[in-house]
Amino acid sequence: MEIIICEHDLWPFQPGSKPLLAQCEGYKCEAGRTDCCCRHVLFCQPDFTAQKSHLEEFITAQGHICDFYPKFHCELNFIEQYWGAVKFQYHSSPKTADLEAMEQNVLACLDDVPLLQIKCYANQSARFISAYGQGLSGAEAAWAMSRPDSGCTSTGVGGGGGDNGGGVGDLGWDGPKS
Repeated sequence: MEIIICEHDLWPFQPGSKPLLAQCEGYKCEAGRTDCCCRHVLFCQPDFTAQKSHLEEFITAQGHICDFYPKFHCELNFIEQYWGAVKFQYHSSPKTADLEAMEQNVLACLDDVPLLQIKCYANQSARFISAYGQGLSGAEAAWAMSRPDSGCTSTGVGGGGGDNGGGVGDLGWDGPKS
């Protein structure tokens, strides 16, 4: 790494100074620094930062949109909600010790969650992300999602009006009532 950094005139120190570490301990680089270790110097270069992941390149090459959700809470990631529904289905499936039967149970549980329910999870996650983007706190966002016009109901039918199928944008937000 040192040779590559030097060849591109990116070496941050003068000759004779303390050598640059290959990487910071535990991959925990100092906040705000771009010259703390060789790894960070290279990773901050435009050709590294602009490079899409292999997964993202593959997905977009197939003509799909690749959208990574934040790694915060399950309410922001509909896949976690879908997986929770699958696990609920699996726990109520017949018990078995056979690996093939278990695999078949899992596949059946994956298929048992209706597409409409998955879409409701996706819409609810989008509404939570929108609520947080509008500056609402967690309690305010949860209150907004509990409104009858905030989207999918227990029957799986969307409510509310507007272009986004209901949700925070349509609520005329005036805060939770005490």
